[in-house]
This record gives sequence, structure tokens and C-alpha cells, in this order.
Amino acid sequence: MNTRKLTHPVFTGIIAVAFCLLGQPAMADSGNQVPRPVKVLEGHLTITVDMQTGEYEFTDWAWASHTGLNSNSGAGVLDLTTGVFLSGTGLIVAANGDTISWTVGGNLPNTVLYTGGTGRFEGVTGSISVFVASQTLLSDNGDGTMTFLMTYTGAGTIIY
Repeated sequence: MNTRKLTHPVFTGIIAVAFCLLGQPAMADSGNQVPRPVKVLEGHLTITVDMQTGEYEFTDWAWASHTGLNSNSGAGVLDLTTGVFLSGTGLIVAANGDTISWTVGGNLPNTVLYTGGTGRFEGVTGSISVFVASQTLLSDNGDGTMTFLMTYTGAGTIIY
């Protein structure tokens, strides 16, 4: 297993997006939309990137405020030269099973935007920034894709 650290912008961007995806909101109440801080205390992301097209898929788990131990998965396209996520969508599943939908890309590079959810997260909005603690190449899959492990923390705002 190759454990060298990666500092290429693509991998830094991947981590930023992943982390943004992990910060989760709390209870939704459309009658009382209040901004609240959200934090990812510890996150672990496994991402596979097609090094020819920039397409990526990932799975992730994290400890975050408002969601507890959650899982997260998503897919999209990133710019291989800059590490900026050009597009992406995904779904966070909170410890109690409620979900949060998210997108990345557009006017705010590498910023994950909450776009709604189920249960207590219905109508959730907000965003989160990611802070990468480490990134490690797990494998060069021999088919033009590479798989990485990233750990991170994050902070942002959730509105519900």
C-alpha cells in the first residue's frame, strides 16, 4: 500500500468537497429558519477518481454536529488541473436515518450546499467548508483510476 501524502490540487479539492458534504444540519422548521453552526469533528472519505475524465465517486463516514455518526456518498466531476469540483451531488444519512441532499460546483468553488432533506432536515439549506487533515493514495487501480483515503474536519452554517 502506498502511503505517500498527496498535495496535488485535485486531491486537496476532493477533500474540500468531501468535507463539505459531511457537515450536517439539525431539525428543520420552515416557520423558524435560523442559521446555526455545523461542525464535522472527524471525517473519513474513500474516493475513486478517473484520472482521464475527472469523474469521481466516494463514500464517507463522519462524526458531525446535528447528525451524529453519519454516512455520505456522492459523485461528480472535478477539474484535474486545479482540484476544483465542477459538479457533484450526494446524500448524507444521519444516525437516525434522516437524510440531507447536497450539491457542489457552480459559483462557489469547492463549497458544498445543502439542498434539502427528509425528516427533521426537510427544507434544510446552508453550506460547509472542509479542512483536510491528511490524504493518502490507497491504490492505483491500473484502469486509469486512483483511490484515496482522506481525513478531515469542517465548519459551516446550516439553516433550518
